[in-house]
Amino acid sequence: MNDYNEQLNKSLSEVDKMWWSRFFENNINWNVNINQEYKGIDAFLNGKKVQFKLREQYYKDILIEFSHSNGEKGWINKRDQECVYVIFGWRPKNIICIIDWKKLIILWKENQVKWISKYKIKKAINKNKVTLNVAIPFKEMEEILVFRELN
Repeated sequence: MNDYNEQLNKSLSEVDKMWWSRFFENNINWNVNINQEYKGIDAFLNGKKVQFKLREQYYKDILIEFSHSNGEKGWINKRDQECVYVIFGWRPKNIICIIDWKKLIILWKENQVKWISKYKIKKAINKNKVTLNVAIPFKEMEEILVFRELN
C-alpha cells in the first residue's frame, strides 16, 4: 500500500534530491511549497518548472496516472499543472527521461483510449484511494522522450 505523504517526504529527502542532481550541471532549486507541488511543480531547473517521478524498479515504460477511485483526476488530466517538463527516473539503472509536458498532453489526448485498451489499467492501492494508471512502452512515445544515463 502506498502512502502519498510518506512518498512526498521521501521525494523531498536529501538522498532523492542528490540522485536527481547528478544528472544536471546546474543546481536544482527545490524551494517549492505544497501548493506548487499540487500543481505539478517539484523544483525549478534552469528557471523551468519541473515535476520529478522516481521509480524504484526499472521498466521500459512511462507510467501515466489518469484517474483516482475517489473521482479526482490523475496528474495527466489535471489542467492546472504548471510544469514545463516531467522527468522520470529509474534509480536502479541511473537513467532519466525528460518529457516536454505540452507534447505529452497532446500525445495522451490523441492516444489515451487506444493505450488504455491495449495496455490495460493498472491499479495502485494507496492509503486513501486507488489510482488508475497505464504503463505506456517507450516505443509508443519515442518522438517526445529524451534519455540521459549515468555510467
